[in-house]
Amino acid sequence: MLGINIISLKGGIGKSFITFQLAKKLSKNRNVVIIDRSLSRTLSNYFNIKDEFPNGDYKKDIDNIPLVNLGCSKNFLSLDIGKIVEEYRKYKDYDVIIVDNPPLFSDECFEKNLIAWINAFNEYSYKAIPILAPPDEIIDYTMRLMLPINDFLSDIIQKNLGFKSTRLFNPLAIIVNEVTASYQINFENIRKYFRDTLIITIPFDKKILLNPFNVDIKELDPLVEYLSTLI
Repeated sequence: MLGINIISLKGGIGKSFITFQLAKKLSKNRNVVIIDRSLSRTLSNYFNIKDEFPNGDYKKDIDNIPLVNLGCSKNFLSLDIGKIVEEYRKYKDYDVIIVDNPPLFSDECFEKNLIAWINAFNEYSYKAIPILAPPDEIIDYTMRLMLPINDFLSDIIQKNLGFKSTRLFNPLAIIVNEVTASYQINFENIRKYFRDTLIITIPFDKKILLNPFNVDIKELDPLVEYLSTLI
């Protein structure tokens, strides 16, 4: 099972859009489930999932892809962690779990969710795809803010599980979204932080903004091919 966390340090840069596009493409050959943890519940709301885990209809099949609303809330924070572990274990036989996350460091439920994930899958490596957006000054600032993520994860594991671990943050790829035709990304600037990580750019397109969940983003195909080798 390959778990993929779609992350950013700010909202509104296309995490939910990319989550769904990757899930659609991977589901052509693999069994995929989407976990919606975003604060806005973009995918859950778009596909009319109104109930919150663990009550009611908090999940729905979208073209044979289960979409599960595990969004952060006071209810989620008050849950026994065993319920969250039990929910995750329902998907252990899937090939891919893609998680649409809230912006890092602003997610009250992150710690509880991370420990539930580890207990469910015995998986300590936080495999992630950060989403960035131009200009280069913002990309550089965002990359620098991501540097403490490994220590952040390590502190959570030490606090909850009693041991310290290293090399937890594992960026599988980096996506730069909404790149205009006239803009030239400084790839070397990104590689200062993550030298060998695959970098994908997605061009700005008004058609995507109008209908983000019903388009085909061919720029993601190399990433899908690479992720398939990890499953």
